Amino acid sequence: MEKFSLLIVLFAALLTPLITAKFRIQRMPTAVSEILMGIIIGKTGLNIVHPDTNVQYIANLGVIILIFLGGMEIDFSLLEPRKDKTAYSPLGTSFTGFISIFIMSMLLSGVLYLTGIFSEFILAVILISTIALGVIISLLKEANLLDDTYGQTILLTSAFGEFIPLVALTVYSAVQQQHYISVLGLPVIFIIAIFLLHRFNRIYVFFDKIDKATTQLDIRLAFFLIFTLVTFAEQIGAESILGAFLAGVVMKLLKPKPDTEEKLSSIGYGFFIPVFFIMTGVKLNLRTLFTNTHALILIPVFLVAFILSKIIVYFVFRKRFGRRLAAAASILTATTITLVLPILEVGRNLKLINMAQSGAITLAAIITCLICPVLFNKILKTD
Repeated sequence: MEKFSLLIVLFAALLTPLITAKFRIQRMPTAVSEILMGIIIGKTGLNIVHPDTNVQYIANLGVIILIFLGGMEIDFSLLEPRKDKTAYSPLGTSFTGFISIFIMSMLLSGVLYLTGIFSEFILAVILISTIALGVIISLLKEANLLDDTYGQTILLTSAFGEFIPLVALTVYSAVQQQHYISVLGLPVIFIIAIFLLHRFNRIYVFFDKIDKATTQLDIRLAFFLIFTLVTFAEQIGAESILGAFLAGVVMKLLKPKPDTEEKLSSIGYGFFIPVFFIMTGVKLNLRTLFTNTHALILIPVFLVAFILSKIIVYFVFRKRFGRRLAAAASILTATTITLVLPILEVGRNLKLINMAQSGAITLAAIITCLICPVLFNKILKTD
């Protein structure tokens, strides 16, 4: 069956959206439905997928491209100073919102550590403070809020909730492995990103003159940026996903044509990313999890922590947007899955957590993706 694992996973990736459409559950985030499909065909369910190195390699590329596309989603015009000083800028509100989330995450992680429920304090802070940027962008698009100042503020808060935990994870991983020089070398990856941005700043003008259907130079440039920054990140001891995120940022700042972003999304969400999410579900062994009482406790504990850490957003947003929209924002930012999965993988690789704990936290993140978008839409529709 190992030889057919990739074929089964790709068939599952094709089948998943068809099933959600058939049963009219398209509002469920795609990532969640793919993980659930992975659970059905994986260790917990039918156990018909036994991945080889090829499948795992594609899954690893999937998370790299997922984080890369997350970097490309950031609207950098939100960070530019406003000519009209009286105009509202979402930067201050969003940054205050995320700092509040981070402080709450530290407090909640301290409770988990002191009670002995979860012994890795810093890893818990990083996990609890993350926000699912990709999922939130799709929800804001559906609600037609991406061009609204309210939606922009949520978007920027989510961007902080992806970038800052990424940097924190890189530093934490280097310290855990006692690669202290890597921490000092962390600015190198940012310098390389700035160099690449400067080097290719005006390249699209040239591309338009020589590009053709059989070259697709914009896509080749994107993958060059991904592998360059991922490779350098790994060489200095940083996490590969930080390199991928910075590659997405560089690509966004190069101001590619809209069809370039569409082509990259098609490649990512059409092939690599579904394999990553399905393989996440395949590797989850809920049978073992449900016999592990200590790990089982982590499901409600982290679910509550994911939600409580974001409630503080209500108080930050209330003054600007009112109670109803502030409540909706605090619920929406509690949605987390995208970054939780690679963080847990790093935690397992460092032997800080086991598979049962990882599975429990993954389930808690999945539940946030099931309940938070529904509550967000209900609050928005309330007059």
